[in-house]
Amino acid sequence: MEPPRGLARRIAGSLESAEMSEVDERSYREMVEDQDAGQVDAWAADLFMDFAKRMGVGTAIASFCRATGLDERGFQRAFLVGGGPDHVVGIDTAGSLAAPIFELPKAIAGVRRTDPKAQEKLIDFLVVNREVMSYVA
Repeated sequence: MEPPRGLARRIAGSLESAEMSEVDERSYREMVEDQDAGQVDAWAADLFMDFAKRMGVGTAIASFCRATGLDERGFQRAFLVGGGPDHVVGIDTAGSLAAPIFELPKAIAGVRRTDPKAQEKLIDFLVVNREVMSYVA
């Protein structure tokens, strides 16, 4: 059965133009804050990879670095400490940090090992980039 004519287009338009209100952001943050470290890490890893696929690796790494307070060297260190392979973090042609998408979650593990405020920073990463999250019905 097909949806009523134009419904899919209206829904897509609503989703594209919709932004979470402050109330929605607050309730989302509270929901994420109620999760344990393992769940936050899993969601952050999924977000990091989805973000990189949709918006580009450099953009995803830059957003992660903003949320976690890392500079380029800090990202490289977190990536390595988290178990990422040596010599795969580099600079792309646009001058942004780059790494293989499937290895990006290693930086999350590295932040956990090196920063006592990792939970708070990873929650910030999730909340600030919540629109990028993909949901499966």
